[in-house]
Amino acid sequence: MHYEDILIHIGPFGKYQKLLVFALFLVFIPPPFHFIGQVFLAANTDHWCAVPASQMINCSQLQLAECQEEQKSYSIPYEIDDDGNKVYSSCERYVMNDEDVGRNMSLNSTDVISCDAGWKFDHSRYKSTINEDFSLVCDRQDLPAYAQSVWFAGLLVGSLVWGSVGDWIGRRKTFILTVILVTISSTVTSFVPNFTAYTAMRFFTAACAYGIYLMIYVLASEIVGPKNRVGATTALLLAFPVGYMILSLLAFLLREWRHLQLAISLPFVLTFLVMIVFPESPRWLITKGRYKEAAKIIEKIAKVNGTEAPEDLLDKLSEDSKENKKQPSRIPVTQLDLIRTPNLRKKTLILWVDWFVVNMVYYGLSLSTSALGVDDYLAAFVFGAIEIPSNLFCWYVMNRFGRRITLVAFYIFGGVFCLITIFIPLGAARAAVALLGKFAISAAFSHIYIYSLEIYPTIIRSIGMGTSSMVARVSGILCPIILNLGKYWEPLPLCVFGGSAIIAGVLSLMLPETMGYSLPDTIQDGENFGSKSYNHLLSYHFFSSFAWAEREEASSFASRAMMMERMRVPLKLLSTTCHYPQWIKLQSNLWGHTYGATNASAGPEALTALGPGST
Repeated sequence: MHYEDILIHIGPFGKYQKLLVFALFLVFIPPPFHFIGQVFLAANTDHWCAVPASQMINCSQLQLAECQEEQKSYSIPYEIDDDGNKVYSSCERYVMNDEDVGRNMSLNSTDVISCDAGWKFDHSRYKSTINEDFSLVCDRQDLPAYAQSVWFAGLLVGSLVWGSVGDWIGRRKTFILTVILVTISSTVTSFVPNFTAYTAMRFFTAACAYGIYLMIYVLASEIVGPKNRVGATTALLLAFPVGYMILSLLAFLLREWRHLQLAISLPFVLTFLVMIVFPESPRWLITKGRYKEAAKIIEKIAKVNGTEAPEDLLDKLSEDSKENKKQPSRIPVTQLDLIRTPNLRKKTLILWVDWFVVNMVYYGLSLSTSALGVDDYLAAFVFGAIEIPSNLFCWYVMNRFGRRITLVAFYIFGGVFCLITIFIPLGAARAAVALLGKFAISAAFSHIYIYSLEIYPTIIRSIGMGTSSMVARVSGILCPIILNLGKYWEPLPLCVFGGSAIIAGVLSLMLPETMGYSLPDTIQDGENFGSKSYNHLLSYHFFSSFAWAEREEASSFASRAMMMERMRVPLKLLSTTCHYPQWIKLQSNLWGHTYGATNASAGPEALTALGPGST
């Protein structure tokens, strides 16, 4: 019996699954702290050259702010902007001798030098950042962006490692291992002495945090029924914006980066409680031939759901497990299985493009909230909050209109809004348009997780998700570099983000529709899924079975007419996918099943109006 049939018996989304999804939701909240955290850990603050103590002016009679301004005007070059305000240099100071020091004196020299005594930082918003502690300014100002690229490189390594590990040792053991490693590495990051150590620990945290994400997504998709899969994974995705908003509040309250880093690391300790209830995936156990273990978990799910597992099924699984022990171990699957066959290869390559683009655009918008001309904390909070209605909207339209067309729409709309943002000046208007782009891209990000889980077959699902995310992390590595290109031409990053999103939307038209279909299990299932012959055969059997079940309702002329009207829409949809000979055969089959052999001859004529090309 197929695993989807097992879920029907024990409950596709009963009490057990709901409690598990809620527990996984709580585990999902801390990781976004670290994904977006560097927006605050490495926030740009106003800075200027410090001067040697021997060259400090005597301003004992002045307030601190007045003294600071006096010292800056005396020792730091400045320009006057269009609004008449002084704009001090961040990386240069005047050349002075100790005997030149004095209040209100004018300089005879305009010679300047680079900051040789360090920097002073504005603490009005941030008490400390890694930029201040590790001197990541002026000639080193690009290093925070490189650190963020290293973070995505860690996610890249994690996507290479944890997908295979999850398919090898199971979802549960992989989850436990990654939680322990993330807790240790993220906490240690709070106490690092230099930028190199900071970057290294962030790399390790990213690599392990990805394993948490992957195992939770895979388990949630494999333990609920097909109709509830989108709702369950969407509920988990809502944890990311919740974490995003909590991060903004924590950053507002904790203005020192080490305190903030520690605060976003300790919540991982609470996830150890979830280890107690985190089960192994029955679907994974079945594909590995470990039927006895799968049977125990199925019995537990059925007990909590208040249902009964089919006894004959469990007996059969137990018998098969004994026979399976006598058989040699199975050949492990690899990343190459994703591209061995033509149809699965086409779908895999398109999904890789989709993941590459959505990750790049999403983080490109998320990491540039401080460049919108509005408050950093407010912008980050709103950009996180918008993801909640975005995910809910994604869940609704995916179930209402299907997977493929909605993904295409999200990509194209997100790309268009990115391009429109180019023509809007800094301020609230620009932030509003960028927010619409973030809405669409966030929906696409949620969508692609669910869509990919449904397209990849069970036996290589973790590997497929891992490699897809690997491709996405490559774009993540490039994202900070693309943002830095704005120094040379300001609209360039948005041009890249908008154009690539539109291209991804067009390519997604070639992916198959997955709404309402059972998940493919084997590689052959994955190859067949979405092919024309597979769709025709599936449609043929579906409508034949549908007509047979409805035959008893067609005992009168009125009920026959009512049933034909009920079938008109699905038959029109089917007519667009079948060749004409197949359509004629299907008409005869439907009419014969429904009205009996004596009336079968009338069937094709009655259905011709619904044939190919009819409207």
